[in-house]
Amino acid sequence: MKNLIFFSALLVFATSCTFYDVEPRYDDRDKFVGYYDVEEYSETYGDYTYYEIRVTRSRYEREVYLNNFYAADIRVYANVSYDNIRIPFQVVDGYEIEGSGTLYRDQLNLSYRVKDLYNQSVSDYCETVAWR
Repeated sequence: MKNLIFFSALLVFATSCTFYDVEPRYDDRDKFVGYYDVEEYSETYGDYTYYEIRVTRSRYEREVYLNNFYAADIRVYANVSYDNIRIPFQVVDGYEIEGSGTLYRDQLNLSYRVKDLYNQSVSDYCETVAWR
């Protein structure tokens, strides 16, 4: 009888325990976030520009902000997928912008088009390398 009570008590305690297997959440944006030193080459004008950008997370999933983009103190949003980044067509503070890029280790390569709508200038096609 004691064995039956012990076995019943053991069965109750064993079934009342709940085990949770928690896997860490990984966010692709984490590897993009930070400050970058930028070397921008304008294919349209044939000159180099050097400045700094800051990549921050957006409140939306898979979205980041590129702050001080094009050295014009504007904030552009981009979508992240694995090591790729895509800047969808957008108009920000009088600039029409779109482009894409990739991240390899600490180097972010971007290719994009910018058009200044206030000055009615031609589209500026840029190739950018940014390092952390």
